[in-house]
Order: sequence, then C-alpha cells, then structure tokens
Amino acid sequence: MDTGRKDANIQIGKRLREARLNMNLEKSEIADVLDVTVEHYRKLEAGVTGISVDKVLTLYHKYGIDPTYLITGESSNIKDFNLDYYVANSTKEQRNDFFDRVLAYLSKLIR
Repeated sequence: MDTGRKDANIQIGKRLREARLNMNLEKSEIADVLDVTVEHYRKLEAGVTGISVDKVLTLYHKYGIDPTYLITGESSNIKDFNLDYYVANSTKEQRNDFFDRVLAYLSKLIR
C-alpha cells in the first residue's frame, strides 16, 4: 500500500473512532451496523484497512456522520451551525425533536 493511502486510512480511522466515542457507542455496535466483525472494525479505526464507500454511506444514513468530515476532516456544517437561527426558524416539532436529541446525547455522556 502506498504511503499516501496508508496515511489517509489512518486519518479516516482516527475520525471514525472520534465519531464513535462522541456518540458513546461500542465498536461492536458500529461493526453490527456495517455488517463486519469487531476485528475488521478495529482495523478500520486503526487505519490498517480502508473503509469502502458503501460503509461510509451506511454511517451517514444510520448515525449522520458527515462523509466529507470522515474523509477530509473538514465539515462546513459544524462551523456554520447557529443555534439561535435554528430555534427561531424551526417548527415546534423540529425544535422539540432537536432538544430531545441533545438531551439524550447529554444523558449518554453523563452515564
């Protein structure tokens, strides 16, 4: 494997691990969603194995992990998020769903 590809796999693996930890998920949970063994998933996080496009899309659809962030480390969505704007311009249902998700996330972190 050429050095550029290996370095890219390592960086993607680090971002994948960071996303998993941010969501307070076990390796086995993501491995199940990706339909791979825990050992294979461990290799993805370690950068030993590269992740396929279909797996990246699965992570996006299941967990909302931004494929651009996963691959490049950059995401305009995070930089541009304005909570005040979102709250002021969302429906009551959207706002309640958002806060329910935030509280559920915080609850996971506290455990």
